[in-house]
Amino acid sequence: MTSMAIKLLVLGLVGGVFLDGRRAHAGPADTPLPTFSDGKSAVAVYTAAGVIKHNGLETDFICTNVDTMAVDIGLEVFDETGALRNSVAAGSGAFLNVAPGTTVTVGTSGTAVFHEDQTLGTLNTAGNGTAALANGSGRVVGTSKNLLCTALVADKLHAIADPAVSSVPPPPFTALPLIKVP
Repeated sequence: MTSMAIKLLVLGLVGGVFLDGRRAHAGPADTPLPTFSDGKSAVAVYTAAGVIKHNGLETDFICTNVDTMAVDIGLEVFDETGALRNSVAAGSGAFLNVAPGTTVTVGTSGTAVFHEDQTLGTLNTAGNGTAALANGSGRVVGTSKNLLCTALVADKLHAIADPAVSSVPPPPFTALPLIKVP
């Protein structure tokens, strides 16, 4: 093969990679939005990187409806491959008809330190083939963007003890940044 033929072959392969618009990346940015089980379409409200359900750590999302009417609120979680791991349409991670001013909490599992109104429990094994999320992401969806949410990663096994009667240190937990979707 001549030097010119090799250059044209490489240029063609590189150009093909950049021009192929059919590639899907999945994850919260380009997975289609769900429809809630009551038939209402969802809009993306927040995205989060760093969702964990692994080695005794769980992630809780706490959302308050600040709209003037009842809204549906849902949480979708994705693994490190971008695979969607629960179905809001089937009710996993979904709250329907949440009244104005009401706060709901959904966790990847139950924790001793927080109250969860709902847990995702066992996730489907799409993507990485396990029920864990070691390097996951998430997307809060709703029928309105008028939601205020926060997310926390917590040690699922330990509760806060009264320091007057216990020398057990408080369980570790940290805030997980949420990015508001425009």
